[in-house]
Amino acid sequence: MSIELSETKSLATTRKSKSTEIERAIAKLKPVSEIDEYLKMVVYSRNKVGKTRFACSSGLKTLLIDCNEKGFASVRRFSNVTVYQMARWEDFDPIYWYLRGGTHDFQVVVIDTVTMLATLGMKWVLKDDVERDFNRDPMTPDKRSWGKLGEMMKDVIIRTRNLPMHVVFTAQEKTTNSEDEEGGTIQETHPELSPSPRSVLLSSVGVIGRLYTREVENPEGKKKMERRMLLGSHPKFVAGNRYDELKYVERNPTLQGFLARIEGENGASASTTQPSS
Repeated sequence: MSIELSETKSLATTRKSKSTEIERAIAKLKPVSEIDEYLKMVVYSRNKVGKTRFACSSGLKTLLIDCNEKGFASVRRFSNVTVYQMARWEDFDPIYWYLRGGTHDFQVVVIDTVTMLATLGMKWVLKDDVERDFNRDPMTPDKRSWGKLGEMMKDVIIRTRNLPMHVVFTAQEKTTNSEDEEGGTIQETHPELSPSPRSVLLSSVGVIGRLYTREVENPEGKKKMERRMLLGSHPKFVAGNRYDELKYVERNPTLQGFLARIEGENGASASTTQPSS
């Protein structure tokens, strides 16, 4: 009889627990129009095209996490930008928990660049491997090393993406050859990152933009270089976005302009505090 009573109490406890979980799930239901949305974006290009400058162009208070890229000279006069310099992989966790804690007033965080972040990660992996096996070559990663780095990078990408603020990942670009659906060879340009973490990076953001320059003529007939950003699907360049407010190709793009259109004219009303281009 006591066994039956115990089983009845256990069943009642289980039902109550399930009911509580259901109530918590219901409390999370919210119309999509009422969800506070932050822009999560990847921007990539060749060297010195303007990735860092674009990422810091919102006019909002921005934390630039420099992953040993040393590319912040282009934004040295931007009064809205604070730089955190990473020299080692271990430097990431402290700044992440600071941002996660919410005791700051940063509205944008920039990872500059995920390509160099992966380089820092590989240095940590190789050092860790050598400490475990002194016979290992400290300069040569193997399949296990790449697998460990891939999992580390995916973790950092998702954790950073989930921060309650606007997030911009910058990356160098790389062109690779792959096989298409009919057995032919296609050439594709994409952010420079190994395949597994690159797939997570590209799928976890709302905008993938390739920044490039184009020579144009002004009304006086003088030629100048104009920055443009590809945001639509392309057979050669990886790009895309989930916002109807953004064009297939944006001319002279700024993060402030993107936010203003995505959030509405009053959504990104902070004044521009960086010098004009």
